[in-house]
Amino acid sequence: MARFLDRLKNYLTTPPLPSAAFQVSANRISGICASSKEKKIKHYFISPLKDSVIQPSFDKINLKDEAYLEEKIRKGKQMLNLSESTIACLIPERCLKVLVFSFASLPSAQMEREQIIRWQLKKQMPQFPDDARLSYEVIKSNKDVKILVSLAKASVIEEYENLFARAGLKLRVVGITTLSLFSLLGGEDGNLMVLNLEEDYMALMAVLNSEIVMYRLKPFVLEGKTTLSLTERINNVVQEVENTINFIEDREKKKIDSVRIRLGIANQEREILSVLKENLSPPIKGIETSLASELDFRESQILFPLIGQILC
Repeated sequence: MARFLDRLKNYLTTPPLPSAAFQVSANRISGICASSKEKKIKHYFISPLKDSVIQPSFDKINLKDEAYLEEKIRKGKQMLNLSESTIACLIPERCLKVLVFSFASLPSAQMEREQIIRWQLKKQMPQFPDDARLSYEVIKSNKDVKILVSLAKASVIEEYENLFARAGLKLRVVGITTLSLFSLLGGEDGNLMVLNLEEDYMALMAVLNSEIVMYRLKPFVLEGKTTLSLTERINNVVQEVENTINFIEDREKKKIDSVRIRLGIANQEREILSVLKENLSPPIKGIETSLASELDFRESQILFPLIGQILC
């Protein structure tokens, strides 16, 4: 499958991936500058944020203290020692809606295809945004045609574009964390469930025979406030993963072989991983790549999505 993230947002034509990427989440900004030729991270930074300066939302204002965030980006830019102004950026996952649709067939013409996809989206979203930005990828299937769709409001995307522009950076490619992890699987055979766990949400992605067939996101935070304790969140994760595995196995008639976990959280990563291994029925594995060999455990967990975005 062609890399979906490379075209999640594309201005005119598909550009080459930049050598630097930033990730903006509810509680941190991080970044890497890498050499694609050497397949090596040259510089990186991880910068925590104060509470509530970013409140990810699909249809509301996300950025609550732009001057503070701009200063964080400028400092990160200096730490990466950037020689170019064009970057890739992973924005908060809760800013977008990602869905997988199945069709018996689709027209070959791009405009007709997009009309059908928009019609399908409007069936599920009565308040479909007028300024919707839409990107999709056709997923090969023996039975039908599957479409992986990403939808965002232009006004929300522009918040992040304008923030980085004030710091002298231009967003050429925009993606989201869980989908960027797909690149790190390296076309791995088998049927997998990818679990991406952040402070404010969990996301699940089912990958069957190296193809994404389902994506699901569940927030832990509503209206900028944490509603669940860590223990409650872990219990919630276990229940959600097991329910989703059962759903996929019933619908697709294929057994999930393992769950691959990425822990993008602030602390207690190893303890949480241990609890999940004890309570989830399939074998549990972390995300691994030799590109992160020089990073410690916590750094690698946070930076995995950026590595998947521009190095794989």
